[in-house]
Amino acid sequence: MYHGHVYFPLRFAEQAETLRQKIITERKDVLEVYPLIQRLVGPHKMPMFEVHFVNKESGFVEWLEQARGDMSVLIHPVTGGEETLDHTVRATWLGRELGVFEEALTS
Repeated sequence: MYHGHVYFPLRFAEQAETLRQKIITERKDVLEVYPLIQRLVGPHKMPMFEVHFVNKESGFVEWLEQARGDMSVLIHPVTGGEETLDHTVRATWLGRELGVFEEALTS
């Protein structure tokens, strides 16, 4: 399983919501799409919304690369118990790499 975190400045919340709706409508290979979080939360350095998907082979990552506009996206595996490695070493970025607040992670 993978998580995608789509980051946006607050002034682009409408664009982020448009992308979120596009994912819901067009991508049946995505397991879950969560609402916008318009504040800092957890290890994330910008407002974001989260997407869960099974694998990178479905074409979702490539689709998201084309659809994301100027928004940065953190894509990471969910290995269970190794959040720091998942969010850093094992992570892939689309767009500008923002990093995460590692001290907020549990491992």
